[in-house]
Amino acid sequence: LTQLLVRRYIMVYKKINLIGTSKKDFTGAVKAAVDAAAKTVRGIRWVEVSSLGAKVEKNKVVEYQADVKVVFEIER
Repeated sequence: LTQLLVRRYIMVYKKINLIGTSKKDFTGAVKAAVDAAAKTVRGIRWVEVSSLGAKVEKNKVVEYQADVKVVFEIER
């Protein structure tokens, strides 16, 4: 039982960097990155937004971008 408890509470995580985009807003860009990661990654625990940016054309924002670190638990 003790080994089981120790194994249960020692977790290892991995971070991957993604850039999500949205035509609407920064929140949508973050969500796009998480949604894309969720297609191939299990156990996503949290995200860290590293930076935000926007693509500009003719003096208007046409795309919002979020540089996101997606953190997930390594399965053992």
